Order: sequence, then structure tokens, then C-alpha cells
Amino acid sequence: MDAIYLTEMFAVSLLLTIVTELAVVHVLLWLPERHLKRSRRLKVGMVTMTMLVNILTNPPAVLLCWLGRMYLPSALHFPVQIGVEAAVVAVEAYVYCCFAGKPGWGIKRPVLLSCAANGCSWLLGMIVMALRR
Repeated sequence: MDAIYLTEMFAVSLLLTIVTELAVVHVLLWLPERHLKRSRRLKVGMVTMTMLVNILTNPPAVLLCWLGRMYLPSALHFPVQIGVEAAVVAVEAYVYCCFAGKPGWGIKRPVLLSCAANGCSWLLGMIVMALRR
């Protein structure tokens, strides 16, 4: 494997994940309550948190799935991917739960937020991978 391929794989995955999950956060947290005035600081905080939580979880997830594809039988690729994604959802849900109780953040259902954001991100990743083949 060459370094350019790996860099592209990690960078594209992280970028697509952040963009997708920011869109989901926007739809789930801000559109339903657009009549409420949210401070700019809170929006920046939520964008920052979404980006940081993805920087924390995406590279290890991509690495584990890539290693699984390299060294495990093909019958295990999908189960490994689902297991890794479940762990990512759990970590992100935990981070969102930590902020859900704080006033003004507006995270009412952190587990649902994590499931929706990661589900959309995973689905987009599957589509991109299918198109590249």
C-alpha cells in the first residue's frame, strides 16, 4: 500500500464523515427549533464538538475496518464493520450524553443523534466505496 492511498483513504473518510454528521446535527437539533434563538457560541460549540468527536472516532474505525479487510476472511468483513460502527456510536453517544444535561446545548436524545449521524455517515461511505469499485 502506498502512503498516498492511505492518506487519501483516511482524509476522505474523515471529511465525508464530518460533513455528513454536521448536516445531521443541523437537521436534528436546529431545524425543529428554528423559532428558538440559539447563541452563536452554542452553535460553534456543537460544530466543534461534532468535529472533535469524529476526529476521535473516525481514524481508529477506518483503521480497524481496513485491517479487517486486509487480514480477515471476507465473510467477517461486514460483521467487523458493524461491530466497529457500534463502538463508534457508543462512544459518540456517551460524549453527547455528557453534554445533554448542560443547559442550552439542546441535545434531547443523544443516543438517537449518534445513531442517526453515524447511520447516515456509514451509508454514504458504503455508497462512495461502491462507486469507486
